[in-house]
Amino acid sequence: MMDLGGGNTIITNGAERSYKTHITEEGQPIGMFYGFKVAGMVRESDMANIAEDDKYYNSSTKSFPEGYVLKGPARSLSQTTALAPGDIYFEDVNGDGVVDDDDKQVIGSPHPKFTYGFNLSGRYKDFDLAASFNGSYGNKVLDGQDYYIFNMEGSGNQYKVVTERYRNEANPGNGWIYRSSRGGTQSNSTRLSTFYLQDGSFFRCTNITLGYTVPGIARFANGYISNIRLYVAVDNPFTITKYRGYNPEVDYNDGSNLTPGVDYGKYPLVRAYNAGIQLSF
Repeated sequence: MMDLGGGNTIITNGAERSYKTHITEEGQPIGMFYGFKVAGMVRESDMANIAEDDKYYNSSTKSFPEGYVLKGPARSLSQTTALAPGDIYFEDVNGDGVVDDDDKQVIGSPHPKFTYGFNLSGRYKDFDLAASFNGSYGNKVLDGQDYYIFNMEGSGNQYKVVTERYRNEANPGNGWIYRSSRGGTQSNSTRLSTFYLQDGSFFRCTNITLGYTVPGIARFANGYISNIRLYVAVDNPFTITKYRGYNPEVDYNDGSNLTPGVDYGKYPLVRAYNAGIQLSF
């Protein structure tokens, strides 16, 4: 099972390793995503090279002879089953032919490059219109539910995009979504990697309000009411984002500020409609 419960390791000398989702180390912002970088997907054409590499792999030491140059994808110690077509594989950072915890790296930032917000307002004759917007750009989000939604066991709802998964060489899908894999199988698909990071950029309209001021009301109300304004408003009418979850503006953490950018089922924003009358006396 993929560990998505947060967690952070502080590294100051490179000797300690993080085994969860984030890392804080010298030279990097606080709470960066930490895991494996997906290097590609195994295809049928890779199997001959994988078989050739198997001849030189020492399963007891979990290593290749010094100086051996891999012909196929690097094997991952996270994967208990042999690599097969449709499996994703990870970048071998240190070049030893084996992907393990030493090959984990900073894989994304939960911190946006910038955030923004602005308001617009205008008036035409007796009508007025106001709208407010906000957003962020350049941050990643880890959706903790993706592990379950991508497991393709049929035990729950699935993303529509899983129909584009790898099935076979005649039907390879979109080249990004791995083959069906049971959640209980220890494979690369169960490890935190760039596969599970999504673009958290968004542009949101937080409110739109349309008003109408009734003309000449003071004359009809004998001066007791100087103004009547009717209005309708909607909160959170739309959000433009590539994020597949409910709300890209996430705030889940493990009780600290060291594990930002994780969505673990945050409830979606409520869209509210309002109508009212403003009276001025």
